Amino acid sequence: MEKIALADVSAYVQKLLQLPVFAAQTEHTEQENHALLVTLVGDLGAGKTTLVQALAKKLGITESVLSPTYVIMKSYDISNSRFKKLVHIDLYRLDKPEELSALKLGAVLADPANLVCIEWPEHAGTLLPRPDLTLYLSSDGASETERFVEIIQG
Repeated sequence: MEKIALADVSAYVQKLLQLPVFAAQTEHTEQENHALLVTLVGDLGAGKTTLVQALAKKLGITESVLSPTYVIMKSYDISNSRFKKLVHIDLYRLDKPEELSALKLGAVLADPANLVCIEWPEHAGTLLPRPDLTLYLSSDGASETERFVEIIQG
């Protein structure tokens, strides 16, 4: 795990965007037929939403990106990226994985123009496809202004 300062989360997101998984699609990428799926795992207050907010800002989204805890899913148009939409999903309030079907995620996850970020993916059980990128966030052992992040690709 890498320790990052919350004040430097924007720089950390810029580093994430340099990963091959975010590179422009070619006909040879595995991702050409589905959205880029990023899952964020961590306890309350670990920085999941903060990271998505920084990602949105780096992608040129100017509207406020708030946690979709109560609306479950929120999407934002992107104009200066290979992605056309950032879809931010928070599954914290899901009581059982079967409730996921109400979101009709199939179409969202099938669109390669979508960047889908899901907080609390463990609440979906086995109903989500394998993520392209998983970010494990933790505040354990960190100061109030720091977080630990581990990146798992594929």
